[in-house]
Amino acid sequence: MTTPITRLMLERSAQTIEQVIIPNLTAVFALEQAMSIATVLRFLAPVVEEKTEELREENKAMTEVLGRVLEALRGEQALSQNTVRNGLIERLDHELKKVGVEPLDIVEENHNLKRVLMQTIYGLDALTEDVPTATMSSLRQQIRSVLRQQ
Repeated sequence: MTTPITRLMLERSAQTIEQVIIPNLTAVFALEQAMSIATVLRFLAPVVEEKTEELREENKAMTEVLGRVLEALRGEQALSQNTVRNGLIERLDHELKKVGVEPLDIVEENHNLKRVLMQTIYGLDALTEDVPTATMSSLRQQIRSVLRQQ
């Protein structure tokens, strides 16, 4: 999982390359490559943590919208026998239970939530005729808002 410890790991890896590996290299090409790798690791260390916070916020927003879609679909009792609705509810429920629980990388979780968001859009499209227009418009607007923030 990408956490603040990742930054430390990248910095320590760069430090190990500089202090342990580079002094023992004799080939010029290998020395240049090791120095480049250490530089890249030092450069990436602060960036990884910043991106992690952005992704956490994106993931939280997507999770909240998907939760509202789930609640709205559960509230449509008239559609209780609709297989598309029931399948979408089951998928959303399953995916939302995984958020923050499974030891996923934050980037992987972000991609997974985006995938679920797209599947939700397709599922809602299939339910357009069955879900009240006001509910459908509200859900679509919320999804659009989250997608614009990406």
